[in-house]
Amino acid sequence: MKNIIFLILFSCIFLTNCSLIGSTRTAMIDEIPGPDIFEPMCIGRYQMDMPKGTIVSDLVFRSFDLKGKFTQNSSEDGEYGGLFSGNSRHQKWTDWVSKNSKENHGNNFNYIIDKNGNDYRILSTHVVFRPETKPSDMIETYIKKDFPSLKLSVGLKADPTKTIYFHSKYKDYKPYYQRFLKPIPEVTSLYKHQPWPHNQLGVCLDKNITFNTVKAADDEYLRVIYRYGQKTFFQFYFDAYPAGSYSELQEYISQKLGLLSMFASDYFTFGGHTGKLFLSGDRYNPEATRFRWYATDAKAGSTRNPYISIEGRVDINDFPEYRNMNNIDSDAIALAILSSLRPRENGLVGTK
Repeated sequence: MKNIIFLILFSCIFLTNCSLIGSTRTAMIDEIPGPDIFEPMCIGRYQMDMPKGTIVSDLVFRSFDLKGKFTQNSSEDGEYGGLFSGNSRHQKWTDWVSKNSKENHGNNFNYIIDKNGNDYRILSTHVVFRPETKPSDMIETYIKKDFPSLKLSVGLKADPTKTIYFHSKYKDYKPYYQRFLKPIPEVTSLYKHQPWPHNQLGVCLDKNITFNTVKAADDEYLRVIYRYGQKTFFQFYFDAYPAGSYSELQEYISQKLGLLSMFASDYFTFGGHTGKLFLSGDRYNPEATRFRWYATDAKAGSTRNPYISIEGRVDINDFPEYRNMNNIDSDAIALAILSSLRPRENGLVGTK
């Protein structure tokens, strides 16, 4: 693990001499400061040294047309079920599927698939949409992946846009839908209990679950928010843009950079990716730092170089170990943590 204390020291030196900050709040310190409160945490195909006690407050992942939320289920989860725990987790998931289907279609839907397999279950609902004008069979596919050793299940949902069958084109949707269903059990089996730390292939979702795939899906997407203390947080986006969407990707990156052009910025390489970092003071707390970093080396059609952004806030008050040390502030801590981002061992295997 990188010595993040050294990185904080380096950050203080760097920020003192760099026009990025242009402030005397950070200056070179004479000795390496006190206790190391950091530990490596996995972030998909990467890892970063984060403060001990950091928690995942939100996590959404998509791969091979299946999308799920990997935080505890709550009434606000809406489209994605989240995690279901305890002995009643199976019934909780079933109830959530029913609730979600009724919210989407009222009482007009019916179940057409109920399939149980090795630690998974598939429920599919069907409704005829716009029967009077442009009728289509709309199917929503819900998957429960169970982790018996954890007494935990996660609700996944297939991309509903892939299972709309217009009557004008499809006389019978069933064989087409069966073709769509066929790979789902295999994809579901890739979600595995892999306690962190590890060097497994794929996407590490949290300290227990990894999507253990040999080949990255073209639609791979990860959004995760980590929180520490009262006000410190890091939000990560990894989004693989499809081949052929180069203009769309570049326009989106340019838009992000343009909106922040009034803030001091400079180019930094984090995790092997070149990007532009913006640092600014927090609106409500002058001792806190807001940061935004956008990778500028993203490539359409690439899972090794997806769109990446890291945004968040570091509040020095959440770091009492450093609060009263001269010349260490939230800028230095933010840059040190960001600088610790690196690919996990075997994390990028199977990307292109």
